[in-house]
Amino acid sequence: MTTLNARLTRRAFLGGAAAFGAAAMVSPKNAFADPTSADVQAQADEARQKLNSMREQLGAASANYNQAVQEHDEAVSKMDECQTKIDDNNAQIDKLQDKLSKRARNMYRDGQTTFLDVILGSNSFDDFAKNWDTLTSLNEKDSEMVEQTKNLRADNEAQKQEYANQADIAQQKVEEADAAQKQAEELVQQYQNEVDSLDSQVAELLAEEEAAAQKAAEEAAAAAAAQAEAASSSSNTSSSASNSSASSDSSSSDSATSGSASDNGGGSSSGSSSSSSSSSSSGGGSNNYGGSVVAAAQSQLGVPYVWGGTAWGSGLDCSGLTSGCWSRAAGIWIGRTTWDQIASAQWTGSVSEAQAGDVYACGSHVAIATGGGGYIHAPQPGEVVCYSSLSWYNPFYCALRWY
Repeated sequence: MTTLNARLTRRAFLGGAAAFGAAAMVSPKNAFADPTSADVQAQADEARQKLNSMREQLGAASANYNQAVQEHDEAVSKMDECQTKIDDNNAQIDKLQDKLSKRARNMYRDGQTTFLDVILGSNSFDDFAKNWDTLTSLNEKDSEMVEQTKNLRADNEAQKQEYANQADIAQQKVEEADAAQKQAEELVQQYQNEVDSLDSQVAELLAEEEAAAQKAAEEAAAAAAAQAEAASSSSNTSSSASNSSASSDSSSSDSATSGSASDNGGGSSSGSSSSSSSSSSSGGGSNNYGGSVVAAAQSQLGVPYVWGGTAWGSGLDCSGLTSGCWSRAAGIWIGRTTWDQIASAQWTGSVSEAQAGDVYACGSHVAIATGGGGYIHAPQPGEVVCYSSLSWYNPFYCALRWY
């Protein structure tokens, strides 16, 4: 069988796109002599919309690339399975053919046993029945081996066809990944051109606004964590007090029951139902792993964005970050790509319903919600895992959660 010659390389994809984030560091041109603050703000808003639109397009290119790589790898894996099956079938065919060849040689050397041989070689009816069963069994085994050989050869043909189909799919996915790479390279150049054309005051204002959004998101995350900790402590205290009270009531009830039993042989069942009914089910719709997931995301702050990156602590893309956070913090595999995660979610809600630890998602990007409209994400090539907020950049249309 032939092997697939085309090979995917994430390094090649990264090479053309690494300048995307670095482009924002290029000194912009001063296109306006003395614009008013309103003019600057309007220009900044317009520039941010353009740049965010490019972010979304680049995110889509990244998602398409990741999907193509995953489907290519799946196709190659299926090709390997087909080849393994073919090899196993060939080994079985060789064994069966060897057995059939030996039978043929023995039949040629000793002569084929006939119905007449069975009759003449039988001294009694019991001998006849035994000899006939032996002859029938040998013929059936020969027939079964021939049939098995035919079936294995037919399965081989099917496996070869499937191998060829998967090879075509793998090649198609290589081409799709190449197309996504070229699209990303074009977007990098467009982004560079847009940044180069910015007025210096506009560029400075954009940088200040983004920094403020990141700081606000970080503060909101800290506040949400503190609130969750306080709620947890309060819940534990209430639970402890409730258990203590229930224990005291139970002791009093036991004493009263004992006394009553001494007086009239009766008993009391009061005091137990209130404790049983005090349990709360309000957490059924909450993210039980929220704090741990956010902590995992915070541990990756500053890690560089890498195309197709899943290397924890050294290089991640947006879906590599979210999948890594959930697998490490909750032991739940949510899927490798953006679309895998959207498809696997056990709960999907609106962006406004998101809780800390949920995943904000759209077709081109995912991020870990940190509370208060903030999130942690791996933005794009040339940048690092960082805080951001919905007020600054919000391409998302849903929130995802797993249990």
